[in-house]
Amino acid sequence: MKKINTFVVMLLAILFIQGCNNNTVKKDESTISVYGTGTVMVKPDMLRMNISLSKMASTTKAAQEEVGKMVKQALGVLSDFGIEDKNIVTASLTFSPEYEYRNGRRVLIGQTAQQAILFSMNDIQDDNGKVPQIIDWLVQINGIELNQIDFNVKDNKDYFIQSRELAFRKATEKAEQYAALSGLKVAKVLSISEEGPQQVLPINNRMMNQYNAVAESVVADVGTTLLPSGELEITTRILAVFLLE
Repeated sequence: MKKINTFVVMLLAILFIQGCNNNTVKKDESTISVYGTGTVMVKPDMLRMNISLSKMASTTKAAQEEVGKMVKQALGVLSDFGIEDKNIVTASLTFSPEYEYRNGRRVLIGQTAQQAILFSMNDIQDDNGKVPQIIDWLVQINGIELNQIDFNVKDNKDYFIQSRELAFRKATEKAEQYAALSGLKVAKVLSISEEGPQQVLPINNRMMNQYNAVAESVVADVGTTLLPSGELEITTRILAVFLLE
């Protein structure tokens, strides 16, 4: 049994060395390294929003009670629009003293309580008007702040597959062009590495253009929020090394 195991280990080692040698570039061989970037444009189908509610009162307890009323009101709005509890989370809860300077002295004037809430909405493409309506109702809560709104894609796996394929295709096209200019041709790819994290980014200019188009074509009430979602860039960037012949 030991002899058989030793033979298997030696065989695997030989195969590994041969595999390494197959990818080893010889001194008289030429290679080329090129970048390829693949970008897929996607309409977002989900939204994350961060809101905070704060109140100052004479005591911490009083401030907390006031903020609790505001939070209850905000949760009522979200519930009315069908946002489930599992998609709502408290991001932070803070209490801090408030001071002001009088005659060069710092004087305590009260306590501030602040609670930040993060919630998400899925399938926003099915009802584009719901998000602006939620904002219109939330802003009626005195003391609320809408800190951040992020559009995204819930399931971006297939889009990243497309962006990788596109990035590789562009890298191959570059390599073939440079090879032809050098009087050579591409034999095979030696290595591929992704450059940095894959990204999902909003397109600000597209969002602004869409916003202007909506603003010009839609006659809405003064209190109605316009919230164009625009498009997202799903991008993959690779570095590929090709063997030339």
